[in-house]
Amino acid sequence: MKFYTFDELTYPDVPPEVGPEVRFTNRFCDPRTVTQAYRDHLDEWAICEDLGFDGAFVNEHHFTAVNIQPACNIMAAAIIMRTKTMKVGVIGNVIPLRHPIRTAEEFAMLDCLSGGRFIAGIVRGVPQEYVSYNVDPFTSRERLAESYDVIHKCLNEEVFDYDGKYWQLAGVSIWPKPIQRPLPFWMPAGSLETIEFAAQRHISGAQVFYPPDAFRDAFEQYKKVARERFGWDPGFDNFIGARFIHVAETNDKAIAEARDALGYLFRVFSRPINNPAPVPGLHSDQSFQHRTNIKRDFPGPETPFEQMREDGFIVCGDPDYVTRWLERDMKISGYGHFLGMFHIGNIAHAKVMNAKRLFAKHVMPALCDINVVAPTVEPSHTAHLAVGSGNGRNGDASELPLYADFNYVLTRDAPEILRDFTQRENGRFVAGWEIGVPSRGPDGFPYQIIFAGPAREYRGSAIRLHLMTTDGREVSGDADVVLETCHPSGGNSQLIFQTKYSQFAAIPDQHASNAANALQQRAVVAEPFIIRLKVTVPAGSPQPDPAADESFFEIECFKHWLNVTA
Repeated sequence: MKFYTFDELTYPDVPPEVGPEVRFTNRFCDPRTVTQAYRDHLDEWAICEDLGFDGAFVNEHHFTAVNIQPACNIMAAAIIMRTKTMKVGVIGNVIPLRHPIRTAEEFAMLDCLSGGRFIAGIVRGVPQEYVSYNVDPFTSRERLAESYDVIHKCLNEEVFDYDGKYWQLAGVSIWPKPIQRPLPFWMPAGSLETIEFAAQRHISGAQVFYPPDAFRDAFEQYKKVARERFGWDPGFDNFIGARFIHVAETNDKAIAEARDALGYLFRVFSRPINNPAPVPGLHSDQSFQHRTNIKRDFPGPETPFEQMREDGFIVCGDPDYVTRWLERDMKISGYGHFLGMFHIGNIAHAKVMNAKRLFAKHVMPALCDINVVAPTVEPSHTAHLAVGSGNGRNGDASELPLYADFNYVLTRDAPEILRDFTQRENGRFVAGWEIGVPSRGPDGFPYQIIFAGPAREYRGSAIRLHLMTTDGREVSGDADVVLETCHPSGGNSQLIFQTKYSQFAAIPDQHASNAANALQQRAVVAEPFIIRLKVTVPAGSPQPDPAADESFFEIECFKHWLNVTA
């Protein structure tokens, strides 16, 4: 087994009151914080050579706080200059969105700069990158294949012309050439299409996040495709397993140190500048058919930490626990390279350094003899809410606008509606609507509904309500209005909004600019939790009728998909 360090380099200081419902533009970015983050990570990568790691990897993403190294080849060069012997790699460059000649030239430079220690890596990219680059995602796989072909020619041929769909090139002969011929390539390979792409080109395939059985499913599919379609047999050296990892002196200490850091990562994960949603064209209906337990493969933000630890989304504990967990993982999955992602979210630098020292001292020696085989084939090519102003306005906040970056509106006609209801509780009529949170999409990734609460830049998500009675009148202004979320069992409830109905009745036009009431508390709701909007009228009042033609509600919210692609 070979051991590497790899980190996303997440921006560590997004304000605590905001989440993925907010546009993470660079107004949240303090360059001085970035400078310190770069210094910390460089120290964390460089120390790995002294600790005996085999290498360090970086990667590229754009328009996101979860990874602030959009030009990761620069970071790779910095690591190279801090080290002498260990491998340095990128996993990788988003080649459908880059010029392939420039990518090949930089790979060759990095290999020369390192004295032949560089490992090249490529990725297809994630949805927000295609949106902001204004590139048709339906062309992503064609662009990936064509760009890789050009890069491969640049690195291995003296001079060539190229006449493709996206690139037309003449007389290409790059300077410098790489030392390694061929240069090794790695890439994430999780979908059927990407597995086939990697197997055909002998690119080593990586898996990240998923439980051991899911790693095994992907690697076995790769082996099957390589053997049956392309006539070669991959070995351990062709597979990479990557996991979030944290090691401390005791299990309790490791869990305590990692829990909040992982929560921070989920809060900033996958949030681009433009509203995210499943982008057509990045996957097909067949992309994940080889995965046998897709609902367990990738956790949602509401997944208990204990389950994520059990499944291996994060391997977290004392050295003995981590050793035993990884030993089982390596034997089930069958990879020969381990990528440890030690810097989780905004975890403190000192804790990362301590974790790496413990890992190198206790874990690596115990696991180094697992899956050791010579390469078969070298690559060839909740807070209290006061009853009162539903607008959530306090002092100067009265001038703030409503949350405007919503991408979805819940209404009585929305497909998420479970039922409308009218019932008696303690002699009073209670009426309203129950709303179910959508399940996972066809690709198996979870999504959430997020209600924005008060923040420095806005009052919160708009809520509008008009409720009639069975005798054709509007309900009493003294009726109590509550918006809450809870588990179907009735437990784990969270109060999101509470006021008197008069706060709605007093607004002449709830659709007028900035006129609506605003939610008082931020809430993130995921399956299986339900959302309940209920109105309780005073005793003796007429019965409310949520099904009446004039009755309606609107709650502006943010539907957030957790998008991962390979």
